Amino acid sequence: MMIPPMAEPYLFDYRRTSLHEFKEVFHAHPEMEFTYVHEGEGNLILEGRTYAISPGTLLMFHPFQLHRIRMDVAPGRPFVRTLLIFDPAVLQPYWSQFPALKEFFQSLKLSQPVSPPLCLAPGDPAVSLLTQFHDTLPQLALHETQEEYAFLLLGFLRQLRRFRQPAPGPVAPASRCSHRAEEIMQWIERHYADPFELERLARELHISRYHAAHLFKEATGTTILSYVHATRVRHACVLLRQTLLAIPEIGIRTGYPNPSYFCRVFREAMGTTPHQYRLRVQK
Repeated sequence: MMIPPMAEPYLFDYRRTSLHEFKEVFHAHPEMEFTYVHEGEGNLILEGRTYAISPGTLLMFHPFQLHRIRMDVAPGRPFVRTLLIFDPAVLQPYWSQFPALKEFFQSLKLSQPVSPPLCLAPGDPAVSLLTQFHDTLPQLALHETQEEYAFLLLGFLRQLRRFRQPAPGPVAPASRCSHRAEEIMQWIERHYADPFELERLARELHISRYHAAHLFKEATGTTILSYVHATRVRHACVLLRQTLLAIPEIGIRTGYPNPSYFCRVFREAMGTTPHQYRLRVQK
């Protein structure tokens, strides 16, 4: 599922709070997103891996990148976060003045997550920028808002540049359930192009079909089949961006020999057809 395009080229939502159950489906959107977690515990599923989310976690999502957040929300344990979502084009007028920052942002957009999300203390300068902007917003005239938002983004990116090559930090130990769920995700990553058979997955991982389905749903909040589709669509997106392969061929390479079914699953996940997606990302 893709979130519909925003009416404005940016969205800033300071300390959005969820007091009840928070379980997203896999989704994507054409904008770039930063989410800073003030309160809450849970996990993120991204690129076939699970990451622990806790207060101070900064999440980053590329345009059209499938992701899913699941938070453990209960009375007295809210999920509080600040959202910074924007169309990368909003910064285009400023790049001629900031070539080093432009180069960093381009590398950020092209990078793939290979380590746990950043952890920023509440007093970190990047977090302080979010608070300062929130406090300033009521004083801004309507015509000033977009310019000030651009300055916020530039300042926020400038602070993130400090973490360009972060040293590996401690990773929260995964529960047994999460560990087995990652084994299932890794198996799917190896076999996503094959016809999916839960029986084969269970047999090769030495686990019963029922137990595989149960622990995966418990750890991730989604079904194994839904994750198979999300994985296939993610790989299809890569092929659409990076190759000139025909769309039916991409469907075959990602486990969908029926072109109509491939287009339907892709549209349900991304909110657009494979052809429209390719046109947008290859501009």
